[in-house]
Amino acid sequence: MSSGNNIILQHWSGPSDKLTRLSVENIKAYADKVGADHRLMTGECFQKGLTAPCQKLIMLDKQFDLYDTVVMMDTDMFTRTNLTKNIFEEKGMGRHYNIQETLVVNLAKKFPLLGNARFPYWGGSIYKFDREHRILLREQITQYMLTSFTGNYEDEGIMHACAVSANLPINEHTYLEKDKWNKSSFEKNVADSYIVHIRPKIIQGGPKRPKIENYQALVERGLI
Repeated sequence: MSSGNNIILQHWSGPSDKLTRLSVENIKAYADKVGADHRLMTGECFQKGLTAPCQKLIMLDKQFDLYDTVVMMDTDMFTRTNLTKNIFEEKGMGRHYNIQETLVVNLAKKFPLLGNARFPYWGGSIYKFDREHRILLREQITQYMLTSFTGNYEDEGIMHACAVSANLPINEHTYLEKDKWNKSSFEKNVADSYIVHIRPKIIQGGPKRPKIENYQALVERGLI
C-alpha cells in the first residue's frame, strides 16, 4: 500500500491521556501499513500564544517540505478494523460535510475581510496537503489571521482564510469523500467509514459520557 514519501502528523497539548495514547498507537500502525512516516507533535510547536488547535498549522512548516504529502489528524481518531484504503491515494485535502457548510457561512459573515463562503473550508480533524499546496497556503499566513481565529474558529478559520487569500478554487480535489475519513462515533452508520472520530455524545443529540467509554464500546463491536 506504499505510495510516495509521506507522513502522518498528530498534535497534542498537555498531559497525555489514555485515549490519546491509543489513537497515536492506532494511527502510527496505519502509517506503517501505508508506508508513511508518523510523528506526534506536542505543545506550542507552531507559534507560542496560540490555542492548541491552531498548533496544527505546523503541518505547513518548511521542515516537512521533504514529504510529498502531509496528513494531520486529531488524537481522537481511529482507523476502522482491517482498513485497506490508503488515504494518500485518495482525492481531497480535508473534510467538508454538513457542519462545515454552516460554519463557513457564519465565518464569512463575522469576518468579511478574511472569509468567503465560495472558497474551501475544511474540518480540523483531518487535513491532507501535497507540497505545492502546503507552500501556497503557508505563504498566505498573516499574524492578523492567527490572532483573529485563535480561540475562535481556530485552525479551521486560519486555513480557510489562507485558501481565500490564495484564491484556491473548490474542485474535485478539494474535499475528501463526504465524511468517510471522519465519521463521528455516535452516528448510526459509523460502520460505514474509514476513520472514526471519537466524540463525547452517545447518540445524535443525546447524552454524553467520557470519550474513552465510547471508544471501548466501538472496540467491543469490532469496529476499531
